[in-house]
Amino acid sequence: MQVAIWSTTTPRENSTHAEMFRCQLDEVQLAERIGIDQIWFFEHHLIPTAPVPSPNLLIAAAAQHTSRIRFASMVNILPFRHPLLVAEEAAMLDNLTNGRFDMGLGRGLRPPEFAAFGIDQERSREMFLESFDILRRVWADEIFEHRGKFWTTHKNGPLSPPLVQRPHPPFLVSAQSEESLRWAAEHDIPFAQIDSLVDTAKRDAALYREVQTAHGHAPAPRLYLMREIYIAESDERARAEAHPWLLQYWDLWNRYTQFTHGGRLPDSYDFWRKQAPMLHAMSFDEIVANSMVILGSPQTVANEILRLVGQVDLMGLALIFKLGAMPYDMVGRSMRAFGDEVMPRIRHVLGGRASLGRAA
Repeated sequence: MQVAIWSTTTPRENSTHAEMFRCQLDEVQLAERIGIDQIWFFEHHLIPTAPVPSPNLLIAAAAQHTSRIRFASMVNILPFRHPLLVAEEAAMLDNLTNGRFDMGLGRGLRPPEFAAFGIDQERSREMFLESFDILRRVWADEIFEHRGKFWTTHKNGPLSPPLVQRPHPPFLVSAQSEESLRWAAEHDIPFAQIDSLVDTAKRDAALYREVQTAHGHAPAPRLYLMREIYIAESDERARAEAHPWLLQYWDLWNRYTQFTHGGRLPDSYDFWRKQAPMLHAMSFDEIVANSMVILGSPQTVANEILRLVGQVDLMGLALIFKLGAMPYDMVGRSMRAFGDEVMPRIRHVLGGRASLGRAA
């Protein structure tokens, strides 16, 4: 099992955005030191609480301060950009990271972002699929002309720079609706789920495996389950310290619930029209009781991770250490406790790099 960190980006009061990004790069270096396998960065537009219009720029910056950890966009929103440009920038990142780049893909979710770009959100899946096909042909270094429903591409020369990883960097997608799950399984692409209930994750992993094998792929776990996490000296202290910051972070689902109530999420996002209000309605105790967040002492956290691994067929865990605008010193203490005291307790379920822990 792999361990990733989904590195959220939230401004702090009385601090600059430049300082926020510097602290994020420090977080990446700490993640590498404690033996984390991957760092993921998200993409959002015109939202003050998540000011990262380009995860690719963060990856390019962070790559220069690390030597081992892998990076992923989580995600590049394909409908927002021409696929030729997306493919070329990814090739640059593959070189800048010396082959430590995974290509995270998605079709987008926030209605205000589609409105800002003047894109009909109802057509996002069609745009995603067409963009994906073009991206793969660019990476295959084909000479081709594409005249599609949304994009025109005339590639008459070699991919420059060429890719480091062959045949191409690994893909990663966000997939929680049945249609997205089936598409990911048909292509044998790892998928990530944010705040998915354990029973839902088990069901989806089973569906993925069924479709995966039906399309001739070797059966293998492909699910990255995202979980918020906070570690302190005791369970009581962890719950008390994390409480306000987790609720601040969880307000994410309130915002998507408002989009749902306002009729702004189209029919093709029916999964999220049901999921967001359900998550928003959960109390702090319900969030913890349903294993939506991992809180506690190092021993409790290790036990909870092992319990999740025993319940769900996982490729990896994607952990969110920064809950809302949680102070950086709290984030750092929690991450160091994870590396020093949790990873040794779960070593037997970890992949080679993650199992190195502090020795890395």
